[in-house]
Amino acid sequence: MSRSSVPFLSSLFRSSEAIDESDAGEGLGVEGAFSPAPDDGIGPQSYPDDCRGPDSGFDLVFVHGLRGSRFKTWMRDGVFWPHDLLKDDLKNVRVITWGYDANIANALTYASLETISGHADTLLSDLVRIRREITRPIIFICHSLGGLIVKQALITSASYYKRYLTLNQIYTSTAGVVFMGTPHRGSSTVSYGEIVAKFAKLLLRQPNDELLQTLRPDSHILDKQRHDFTTISNDMTIVCIREELPTGMGLIVPQVSASYDAFNVMCGAIHANHMSMVKFANNGDEGYKRTIHYIQCIVDERLRKAEPGMLKLLS
Repeated sequence: MSRSSVPFLSSLFRSSEAIDESDAGEGLGVEGAFSPAPDDGIGPQSYPDDCRGPDSGFDLVFVHGLRGSRFKTWMRDGVFWPHDLLKDDLKNVRVITWGYDANIANALTYASLETISGHADTLLSDLVRIRREITRPIIFICHSLGGLIVKQALITSASYYKRYLTLNQIYTSTAGVVFMGTPHRGSSTVSYGEIVAKFAKLLLRQPNDELLQTLRPDSHILDKQRHDFTTISNDMTIVCIREELPTGMGLIVPQVSASYDAFNVMCGAIHANHMSMVKFANNGDEGYKRTIHYIQCIVDERLRKAEPGMLKLLS
């Protein structure tokens, strides 16, 4: 790529920022590709809860997508809904948000070269650490790439049966997953991410090419992951929520990729674009009401399956 390409690529970058300025910096690496990512930390962040004991209630684990963060991804108009809204609508739960380096490429610094499997291993390790002596069920709520990381984490956790019991317990404790805009079959929009990656290379920064390749629609890695997850998730309640509105580049994750055929899968939609679909300012937001309904469905199904002695603890 020649130096003369820089103005052209810079204009592409600027146009991407204009797609949705309020939500730039999240999703599949399309919006805000070189804008500073929110620096609100990596790893797990636990918020005050009203759980009555280590085996009481539910852990709600939120995992963001590319260019997202464990705090701002879930925030609108100063409202961090996993804490500010859920505390009034769901009792006996603990909220955990998990953050990771979710950049494809940076203009001034190197991007993480971690793979989906690498992020999944870290997620498992962090959850084991933060859940020490805690046995309550887990519900994952994940956006975009975060859903692929959660799927891989649960596949890996399931494989540790009779070997590493603490890691296996993440899988056995999982009641369900809410996938929001997750590209189970990849995303054609990743082609724009490849342009961004070339721009980063021009600036002598190494982008995460392997992650970009994984997100392509013809990815064999995602095909295998989808098959493996279907096999191990029969006892979980699965929800797939898709975006209804396009960005300036169209739908980031189309309906065919945002859901998949498997046992016990519920499908729905939120009237928002890929970035806005996980941001709610109040409990009157229709997207919030749908999301909380699906979380409650997972809670109710787990309670239905619980042994009589455990029912009082979880409810």
